[in-house]
Amino acid sequence: MGQDETGAPEEAATPDMLAALAAPQVEQADTPEVFLATLSETLKASDDVDVDLAGILSDHLLTVTPHANAVANAKAAIVALAAKRVAPVEEQADG
Repeated sequence: MGQDETGAPEEAATPDMLAALAAPQVEQADTPEVFLATLSETLKASDDVDVDLAGILSDHLLTVTPHANAVANAKAAIVALAAKRVAPVEEQADG
């Protein structure tokens, strides 16, 4: 029932995230490539994160040299994912 330094309840962070942050990094390279790759894999492996959305973020935004239209491309991919997920529900309602 304690609170962290920001005053937010400790339960706000998942135990897995806290363990990953607290774990000693034995051989952590300080390159942006390694950091972003590790972040991407951590997001995809988390139970509390949408894997498809994490993949979109990894592909478009979590890169060392993002494309000039990275945000627009990510938005388009997210909209396409949303449309794909909604399609079966609409088809069932019509049928």
